[in-house]
Amino acid sequence: MQTIEPAATESLDTAADVLLGAERIVVVSHVNPDADAIGSTLGLVQGLRILGKQVVAALSDPIPDYARFLTGADDIASELPSEDVDLIVSADAADIERIGRLYEENRDRFESTPILNIDHHRTNPMFGTVNHVDPRASSTSELMFRVLTALGAPMDPGTATALLFGIFGDTGSFQNGATTPGALITAAHLVELGADNQRVSFQLFECKRFAGARLWGRIVSTIELDAERHSVFGYLSQEMLRAEGAKVDETEGVAEYLRGVQEGTVVVLMKETPEGEMRISMRSRPEVDVSAIATALGGGGHRQAAGCTIPGPYQAAKDVIIETYDRLNPR
Repeated sequence: MQTIEPAATESLDTAADVLLGAERIVVVSHVNPDADAIGSTLGLVQGLRILGKQVVAALSDPIPDYARFLTGADDIASELPSEDVDLIVSADAADIERIGRLYEENRDRFESTPILNIDHHRTNPMFGTVNHVDPRASSTSELMFRVLTALGAPMDPGTATALLFGIFGDTGSFQNGATTPGALITAAHLVELGADNQRVSFQLFECKRFAGARLWGRIVSTIELDAERHSVFGYLSQEMLRAEGAKVDETEGVAEYLRGVQEGTVVVLMKETPEGEMRISMRSRPEVDVSAIATALGGGGHRQAAGCTIPGPYQAAKDVIIETYDRLNPR
C-alpha cells in the first residue's frame, strides 16, 4: 500500500475517480461511531448502491439506538466481507488505528487493498492510498455530499437524511464552531433532496427513554466545578447504568448541555467502562482547544469536541486530565 506524505491530499475529482473505478467496496469508520461516522458511512453506501456498486458498510462497534432509524442502519456488518474487495473506504477516521477491531484483525487485508481515506480531522496522517482530507469541512458527511455530487449519484431522501444526520451531529445542530457556510449550504441542499430534518433533530437531541432521562439527572448530580481552570467535571459509573437500566449511548448530549454552565469554559465527562477505564468526552468554548488534550492522551477530535480513553478510577483519571491541561496551558 502506498502511503502519501501528510501534506498530500488528493482532489475531489481524484476521490471520485477511485470510487468509479471500483465495483466491490467496503466502507468502514471509527470505533464508538458518532453521528458523523454513521451518517457519512450510510450516505456513501446508499449513494454508491444507486450507481450500481456492490457496497457493504462494516463497523467495529454497534451503532447507538438513536441512529437506527436511518435507512441501511440494520444492514451494517460487524465483519469485513469474506470475499476480496476492490477498495476500502475509511470515513471519518482520524487515524487507521481508530478503525479498531476490524483493522486489528485484518491488517493484511488493509495492507493489500487500496484505501480511500475521506476525513475532515486536521490531525489525519494521510494513511490511505488516496486521501481526500479537508479540515475546513464541518464534517465528513459534508465531504460525502461533495463526493456523491462529483460522481453524479442521485440522492434519495434516505441518503440525504443520513448525510444531514452527520452534519447535525458534528455541528451540534449548527451551534458549535464546526458550523461553516459549507455546512449550512450543504444542509439546505439535503433538505431540498428530502432529508427529514425534524426527525434528525429529534433523534439526535431530544429523544430519550425515561431511564435515560433519569440517568442524565444522576450525571448532573455528580458535577464539580474547578474554578481555577474554569472546568466542569462530570461522571458516569457502571453502577448508575445498572441502577437505571439505561445504556451509555443514552448519555449523548450531556456534555453539550453542561457546556452551558457559565463558570466553565471546558467540560470533561468521564464514563466508566465495564473494564474500569474512563472514556473521556470533552467540550469547550472557542478559546480552549480540547483536541490538544485528547491527542496528548492518545485520543483526538476537534478544537471544541474531543475524546480519549484513559485508565480509571475516576479521581486518578481526573488528576491525569488536570495535569495534562496544566502542561498544555501554563499559567
